[in-house]
Amino acid sequence: MRALGNVDDAYDVAQETLAYAVVKLPTLRDHTKFTAWLRQLTLTHCTDYRRRRGTRRLGEPIAQLNEASEEADLTQRLAIRDSLKLLSEPHQDALLMYYVGGWSIPEIAHLLEVPPNTVRSRLMAAKRLIRDDLQTVFPYLNPMKLANPTLSESHMSLIEAAFPGSRIVSVQADPEPWQPFSPRVKLALSDGTQRTVDFRRIDAHRIQLAQALARLGIPGPQVIAGPQPGQSLCLCQVPRGENLSLWALGGTPHRIRLATERAIEGLDRLQACSEGLMDDPIGATLPRRTLLDEVAILTDDERWNADPWLAEAGAERRAWLADPWFADAVARVGAAVVEIDTPLVYTDYMFFFPQGYRIQTGTAPMDDLVGWPGDPHYGENPLVEFVHVFGHFGDPLLGLAMVWVYDCYPFVHTGFVEQVLWRRGVTQREFAPRLALKALQMIARDLPLERPAGEARYWQSLRGWAEQALSWM
Repeated sequence: MRALGNVDDAYDVAQETLAYAVVKLPTLRDHTKFTAWLRQLTLTHCTDYRRRRGTRRLGEPIAQLNEASEEADLTQRLAIRDSLKLLSEPHQDALLMYYVGGWSIPEIAHLLEVPPNTVRSRLMAAKRLIRDDLQTVFPYLNPMKLANPTLSESHMSLIEAAFPGSRIVSVQADPEPWQPFSPRVKLALSDGTQRTVDFRRIDAHRIQLAQALARLGIPGPQVIAGPQPGQSLCLCQVPRGENLSLWALGGTPHRIRLATERAIEGLDRLQACSEGLMDDPIGATLPRRTLLDEVAILTDDERWNADPWLAEAGAERRAWLADPWFADAVARVGAAVVEIDTPLVYTDYMFFFPQGYRIQTGTAPMDDLVGWPGDPHYGENPLVEFVHVFGHFGDPLLGLAMVWVYDCYPFVHTGFVEQVLWRRGVTQREFAPRLALKALQMIARDLPLERPAGEARYWQSLRGWAEQALSWM
């Protein structure tokens, strides 16, 4: 009923599923997994039922098929079916429910009882694995679709300045999820070669900061051209290596373990630049935010609006501040952080998200080394670029709370937070005010005051993290 929306459909699918289960029950080898097996069958039948129930939109043209196109279509369908078999069961569920069943991400999260970010990550990983597999079967298929063929005058002037006489082959909006570069443009150059480039917003001040970080051993974005005076649009090289989160979602235990190590390494390297940046003239221009400042952001409109990310939302922040539970939590956190005198370091909450790091991989899917920490081959998959390098001077651990608060899959399950705390000798009680503070900021930014009647998982999760942290204090 929850999956299909009405009693009649649910009754029909329940009958189909039970009949199928009776026939297939002898094939179930491990009877202790009967509940999970039946649940999987039910979801599969619900997905198939929604697909069969769907109809073509009015006015939508009917495809003109011939024998050749039907054969090609069948070949591709069979290849996709084979690729699906390579996915784990959770990845198959997410992909089929989203694209075949037509459920939204919040609906899938509700049905599978996982956070929405977990569904997004599973979809992202599943699409990547299928794309890589199909590219080996159908190498002639171009994965770069002409998603946004219109570029602005600013885009075109930067291209012409860097590559005179070049021609645009394709334009791809948002080439990677949760990344700061878009669109990605493939160019045919005047010398007959091709080049792929990205656009990114980096103002002149941040270019100076990136240059200072490069001198300190942090390989950041590579700017080819721009920005023009008074603007921030830049033409950049495509990031080196592969997104660490996508690479980790390849699924092997070694990959996930190594990705966790690389993310911790990236964080340590960025924060180790603190002294060098303070000695550099650019360091004097960077904001300094203590934990007391972070608490004040919650209650001060000017400080809240000065943070671009927080200022994007927070429609009910004032309502939360008037709520007795929230006001008491803010007061308790404020009293706790007064006692914390940890020196400020160069940091940003984005430094704690592994998708901001790029790792060097093998040239083919199976070329990555399989090893363990201490293995002599362990250093052969190094970090080659830091996508998010722009930060401020602040508390070294506040951003770490975002991994839990925002359910950073799969690293929320790999012990990433616990590893960082253990290596730095930080106790649960010492981390608690940071976790509570970040959860309160996200509550004020993202949540309505009243618990939603329908999908309330995120609402409950943020409240839960705040209450958990307060109980540790």
